[in-house]
Parts: sequence; structure tokens; C-alpha cells
Amino acid sequence: MYNVLVSNEKAIQSQYKSHVYADPENVTPSIVESRYELTKRKGARYVPAAFLTGLLDPVNSRVEFVELFAGLEGRIPILVMSTSGSPKRSKAEMEALRGAKGVSKFVEVPGALLPQEEYPKVVADELYRFLLEIFESKA
Repeated sequence: MYNVLVSNEKAIQSQYKSHVYADPENVTPSIVESRYELTKRKGARYVPAAFLTGLLDPVNSRVEFVELFAGLEGRIPILVMSTSGSPKRSKAEMEALRGAKGVSKFVEVPGALLPQEEYPKVVADELYRFLLEIFESKA
């Protein structure tokens, strides 16, 4: 199955500008080109179908998703980074983890679906602060 939604540069640019990045000005020609190149790799034609149908998810419900984190309570520190500009449904999944058992810290950063690409310094700073907190509490 080949998905036309991500099979050409114009479609990729449109998706990135509409909901993948928070600021359409951050969608550069080089980003679009690099994503398009990914669609040409062996086996790449199957990824969009799995992503769009939800078959990449290891769980069937939000409750099951949140329970995954609860099972890690006290075993591993978990930082959840939500984004201020994410699409409504994605934001709801992120918000389900706010205050959830097993989540050590919940922060909101700028961006949409790929804040680590769009705002890497902000994401790195939050991660650095979290790691400092974890290591300093164990010292």
C-alpha cells in the first residue's frame, strides 16, 4: 500500500506546515527534501499505512497507555514533554500523562509533533534539567 499523503514533497510540506511543526516558517526546503528521501528507502512505503491506521501503537486504549507508565512507578524516572502546539488528539494523549502515576515530571515545550527537531535547544535544556534533578537527588 502506498500512501499519497506522504509520497511527494508538496504533501510532506503541507503536513509539516499544518500540524507536524508549530511554526510553518520552520519548515525549510531541506527538511522537506530529507523527509522525502526517507520515502524512497526500502520498505518505506509501508510505514505511512501503519502510522495512519494506528498499527504502530502497542496498546488499544488510553487507559492501557497510562497503565504502562504506572507499571514503571519507582523503577525508572520518566519525563513527559507535551507541546503547546500539538494537534488536539495528540495533545489529549499527552495530557493524559499529566499527573499520571509513574510520570516523574511533566513539562510543556513549544512545538507540535516534533519539538526535538523544531526546537532542539528547548528540548535539550528540559532534558538536561530533568537529568540533573534525577542525579542530584541520588547524590
